[in-house]
This record gives sequence, C-alpha cells and structure tokens, in this order.
Amino acid sequence: MRTTILVLCSFLIAACASLGMNSVQRLNQLSPGMTSDQVIEVLGEPQSSEMTEKNWVLKYTLHENWKGHVPYFVVFDKDTRRLLSWHEDEEGYRRNQEQLGETFGPLLEGQNQSGTATPVGPNDPELQRWITGNYYSFSSSAVVSASSERSLTLCVSGRFRAAGEFSASGTRDSGGNTDWGAASQSGESGAWTISGNRQAGTITLSYPDGSTRTIQYRIGSQEEQTMYFDDRQYAYAGEANCQ
Repeated sequence: MRTTILVLCSFLIAACASLGMNSVQRLNQLSPGMTSDQVIEVLGEPQSSEMTEKNWVLKYTLHENWKGHVPYFVVFDKDTRRLLSWHEDEEGYRRNQEQLGETFGPLLEGQNQSGTATPVGPNDPELQRWITGNYYSFSSSAVVSASSERSLTLCVSGRFRAAGEFSASGTRDSGGNTDWGAASQSGESGAWTISGNRQAGTITLSYPDGSTRTIQYRIGSQEEQTMYFDDRQYAYAGEANCQ
C-alpha cells in the first residue's frame, strides 16, 4: 500500500537548510584566515553555532554526491573570528543515517506485511546487477521557498524502496502578515524488473497490491554518476542498503 504522511521531521529540516545539490563543493572556496563574514558569504547562515574555550564553531549541513546531507564543523579563533579549519562531523552523519533508517524502515518495509509483490515484466539479471544502488535527487525553488527530495533504492535481490520529501513556506496575503508552511513525506516498496541496456531502458515496479508502474531510465553523466528516472536527475549515492 502506498501512503503519504504529513510530517515535519528533523531530516526534512536539515534538507531544507542545505544549499542545494553537491553544495559541499563550496568548501573549496574557503581558506584559513578568512573572516566569519567572508565564510558566511560563501556558505550562508549556519544551522547553529557553539563557543568553546578557544574556538567559535559554526555548524552546517551540506549536500555531498553519493552520501546525501552531511554535517560539517567550521572552526574560527574565538577572539579574532578568523577561520582555522573545517571538517565533517562523522559522528553526526552516522547518527543521521541511523535516524533515517529508523524513520523510513517501518514506513517502507511495513508496507509489505499485507503481501509480497510479484515481479512483473521482462528482466535482465545482468543489467539488474549493473544498475543496483542508492539514488538521490534534490530540487529547490527560492521563489516560493520550496524544496523536494527523492530517494530510490534498487536491491540486487529484486526489491526496491522509494521515499519522497517535500516542504514549502511563505505568506498567505500580499502584506506578508500570516506565515504558513507545509511538509509531506511518502514511501513505497515492492519488486522491480528491468529491460534495456546500459544507456536507456525501462524499470517496472510491482507493488504488493498487484499494481505496477514503469519508469524510463537513461544515463545522465558517467563522470558525475548521474541517472535520469522519468526525466528527473538522480545522483548515484552508493551501494544499496538492502538489509
């Protein structure tokens, strides 16, 4: 059963606060000695900050191809406010991944409790092994303060998981007196088959209720490891986590 659940979770907040697809590349514009104003001009306002005995630490969430949203620490000298260093918050990333598993696991896997999807359509096992993986897509619009994320996991076992996030905010009247916001989350799972070649073809998704859906895929950029599913660009995000 495919469901849509209205919810605003910490993952969605982090996603909306990020700076777009592969925003981690902005770190290449940093150099030690930069002022805090210069760094904020490059990275934008931080999600939070913290004072330690010697340092002032800004915390960001940046998107990195093949990994997703990654927390980073940007460290300044407490007194001079000059940039000292920056590094990934590896422990924070691990916690986020665990939280995502706890959030999406029951949503996606629980949908198979009423039955098991039977694969439908022609299938090429070799092609299936080739395309297996986690895929991720992000888009945003500054005009209406809206963003959306989608993920697709294709398991070599012939199972798939898909999830989507959407959020938007703005004002209800021309005077901007009333703020509003909306968020949604969706998930689905089942079986999949594939036919075509390593340039383009068709993926057939089969759901536990017996319904099916086809997705047209084609190669985007081999260098950047991007793929188009139904004309929406996804980035390859690593091996499929199918536990």
